[in-house]
Amino acid sequence: MIEKNFIQQAYRKIQIEDFFRKNLSKAGFSGVEIVKTPMATKIILTVAKPGLAIGYSGKNVKKLTQILETKYEIKNPVLEIKPIENPEFNAQHIVNSIISGLERNFSWRSVVYRAVKELTATNLEGFELLIKGKLMSKGGRKQKYRVPFGYMKKAGDQVSKVRVGTGAAYTKSGAIGVTLKLIPPGTVFPDKISKDDILNKVSKLYAIMSEDEKKEVEVLDKEQKK
Repeated sequence: MIEKNFIQQAYRKIQIEDFFRKNLSKAGFSGVEIVKTPMATKIILTVAKPGLAIGYSGKNVKKLTQILETKYEIKNPVLEIKPIENPEFNAQHIVNSIISGLERNFSWRSVVYRAVKELTATNLEGFELLIKGKLMSKGGRKQKYRVPFGYMKKAGDQVSKVRVGTGAAYTKSGAIGVTLKLIPPGTVFPDKISKDDILNKVSKLYAIMSEDEKKEVEVLDKEQKK
């Protein structure tokens, strides 16, 4: 019975997280924490743009609270909006941004190129972006595309220094899994690898993109600056 309740609670949290990810994508939703108290259920949302999440005079918060009560049967939900600290180093926030672009039917190449472009512009020690699934048209074979950059630790105690974000985009072609591992700047490791080869790989990706895909990158860049 305890195991069944645990599974149900975990499944409910996944549903709630997916709900916020879809409804707060423009606010840069990063994660949710649910804390139950004797008087209410506290739901802490981490977003990149708190103003958009709250809405004018708290209108959006009221709307989300009502949905939590009616659809998800959460008693006395209390929403708390927290800003993301250093969103450019938050792996889950970046993954959610990639998923949002894919689900809005932008080409996976343009979405990945833009994400990699922004990641390489920071002072990250390294990152590894992996997307896999139905990258091509509906009915096509599953594929994967991996972009490693800089140094990445995959074994040993120092793996705890790696930040990980995961998620899945559900497009017309099918499901696409997204995983990002990154190491924040200033993290000390005994060895490093050159970034030049990876930069060349990113340049090659841009070279094979169509003109429409390059225009999509420009559209995504303009939206990010708003």
